[in-house]
Amino acid sequence: MNPLIQFKTRTVLFVSVLVFGCFVFLSQIRATPEEGTSLPESFSGNNTFDGLHALLHQTSNTFNSAFGWLSLTTQTTATGVTGVGAGSLALNTADFNTAVGAAASILNTIGTRNVAVGAGAMVSNNADDNTAVGALALQSNATGATNAAVGVFAAQNTTSVFNVAVGGFALQTNTTGTRNTAVGAGAMENGAAGNDNTAVGELAGNGLSGTSNTVLGSGAGVGITSGINNVTIGDGTGSNLATASNNIYIGHHVNPPGPGFEFNTVRIGDNLPNAAGVLQCFIGGILSNHLPISAGQPIVTIDTPTGQLGWTGDFLGKIEEQQKKIEEQQASINQLKSEMQIMVAQLKEEAGEIQKVSAQLEVSKTAPQVVVNKP
Repeated sequence: MNPLIQFKTRTVLFVSVLVFGCFVFLSQIRATPEEGTSLPESFSGNNTFDGLHALLHQTSNTFNSAFGWLSLTTQTTATGVTGVGAGSLALNTADFNTAVGAAASILNTIGTRNVAVGAGAMVSNNADDNTAVGALALQSNATGATNAAVGVFAAQNTTSVFNVAVGGFALQTNTTGTRNTAVGAGAMENGAAGNDNTAVGELAGNGLSGTSNTVLGSGAGVGITSGINNVTIGDGTGSNLATASNNIYIGHHVNPPGPGFEFNTVRIGDNLPNAAGVLQCFIGGILSNHLPISAGQPIVTIDTPTGQLGWTGDFLGKIEEQQKKIEEQQASINQLKSEMQIMVAQLKEEAGEIQKVSAQLEVSKTAPQVVVNKP
């Protein structure tokens, strides 16, 4: 539907709720002066209010502020509540809520620690710990807790928990999906949104209803329906995955050949120009420095029709060949050691023989004779 038509339709609904609610309240509250409501000093000392029937039924002096027609009108003893705008927090009875804008959190009664800023923001809320900033943000949420929506119509129809929507129309039609994060105008705008998805970028994940998908980039992941565990990074990337799952796509408009065609596939820039000299690719970690393979041997291969990386069929054979060479070298070294040990033993034996011969020569030497000359 055209966003302008949607806006008009929602605005009519919002105005209808506000007018109907105000008439109901008016029929139930007691008459008070139009201006300058006179209340005991003990009551008004820590409360601030201005507007027809604003803070009308408060009975305790507990730091509340109400500005606008029927703002905080049914509240009695709640603490730390601020309502600014016609009908803001009109039915509230809980503590620590803040609503700024016409009909902001108008139907909240027991929900606490909520912040609603914008006309019709969190109109139906009755849960805790929600934040809505923007016209009609979190409008339909009644029981979902701990949601954050920033932007016009952000998470407008969400009724579940732990969702984050930042951007106009972000997560607009999500109803029961939980733990989703959508950042960008129209991010995950249409579709049930599923659970545990993250979409960042204008219209990123629009129509997504699967689980545990991550899409980053304008228009990324558009059209993922029931697919799960996909990662797409890049403008328009993964835009026709549909029911496909467990894929990783990186690059500009990197997509499968058709909706739902691929599972467990990685594509990185496979649509880049492939003319000679215009394409380069550098990827680390393919070859290990610890492999016993000399430089220049063809290990990594690329299948040219598909661009798939791989390795040659004799890759293991080359490793075995190198290992065999290492074993042969080790055997040679061991043989040399053995031969050297034999040579050392022989040298020792020969040295012993030499010592024996030397000893015998010493023994056989004739003792020197003394000659006496007679007169």
